[in-house]
Amino acid sequence: MQPFPTHPHDWALWLFKTLEQPENVDSYWQGVLPQEIDFDTVVEALPQQLKGYCDSDRRTIEFHPKAVAVFESISELVDGPRRRTVPGIFTVRELNYTHGRTTPVPELIEQYLGAVRLWQLFDRTADHGNGQGLSIHFIKTFESKVELRCEYSASDLSPLDNLDEFARNYFESDHHRDQKRTIIRNALLEFFKGQLIAPFSELLRNFKDFGEKVRSAYTLYTTDFSFEKLRSEVDKQNLEDMLRLNKTFSDIQNQLLAIPAAILLVGANVKADNFTANISTAVGISIFSWIMWKLIRNQSDSISAIHDEIRLRKDKVEEQSSEISEKLLPRFSKLSARVVHQQKVLGGIRKAVAIVWIITILIVAYVQWPEFFPYLFDLLIETTRTLIPDDLYLR
Repeated sequence: MQPFPTHPHDWALWLFKTLEQPENVDSYWQGVLPQEIDFDTVVEALPQQLKGYCDSDRRTIEFHPKAVAVFESISELVDGPRRRTVPGIFTVRELNYTHGRTTPVPELIEQYLGAVRLWQLFDRTADHGNGQGLSIHFIKTFESKVELRCEYSASDLSPLDNLDEFARNYFESDHHRDQKRTIIRNALLEFFKGQLIAPFSELLRNFKDFGEKVRSAYTLYTTDFSFEKLRSEVDKQNLEDMLRLNKTFSDIQNQLLAIPAAILLVGANVKADNFTANISTAVGISIFSWIMWKLIRNQSDSISAIHDEIRLRKDKVEEQSSEISEKLLPRFSKLSARVVHQQKVLGGIRKAVAIVWIITILIVAYVQWPEFFPYLFDLLIETTRTLIPDDLYLR
């Protein structure tokens, strides 16, 4: 004879396999022990939580399989505290399944395990419990709250698609943990709107819809979060770029004051009988104009570089989702307009410098060499066209 089992659960399975004429009587089972097995030895070895009334004359043994997690059906399994906690080992005889030993796992068992896991996830996330695990509370305000009771049966079990992913993303991840907890609470309050007390069975039957609510709410939150963060970065950089653009003008504003002064200088110094002063004035204004052109060109290149940086940042924003990019792209319009304005201002200053230089040279030529003035005038106009290209503004 094989040795007796050592675990109470296995004792129940042994009795079902060994006893003759097994039958279910009310809340227990009974059967007749075969003659070849010593009755007293078996009765003495039976675990107390399993053993019922034993009659040695009739060789009948009563036992309580549910007490050691051996169930006749899935309905017996899904009852009482087992709705909240899965037994370490259990057997459902109608499915010929023993947990942890039988593979593959039947679909009904998968659904039961998922239901228990989902309840435990909500239990850890709840705002308040009753201390016994029978119900949990989700509370937003005094008026907005719901009590979720652990009430469901085998008939309420249903597939919980993507439960592992759902648990990992919204319950077990530390990323945005507090925000996710709030999202789950709000989704439950919306799902059970108008109900102060709700059974867990409703959630099991509609898990797909509930999951969609949570996913949609979290997507909206992350979109807003990304938008706020990116908007802050855009505004900060735009402000810095605006200051840089303004600086391109302020860096040369002192030198610009010399432009009207140059005209006054010409009027005071150019005289018909003073060749040295006239030539000095012409050379001086030419050097001044050349330096100013270089300064203006340098500032124009700086603006072009800033404009290229702005374009790169706009391209980065355009790569974001349409919900984000459509809100952020208009924030570049003022900055782009400022770039065009600054280039036009510098272009106007460059023309002003050219005009001052032309007028000065013409005045000197007219005073010093009146007979050659028409020829010099044509030469200066042609030189000016060469120095001032058509492509003067923002490229």
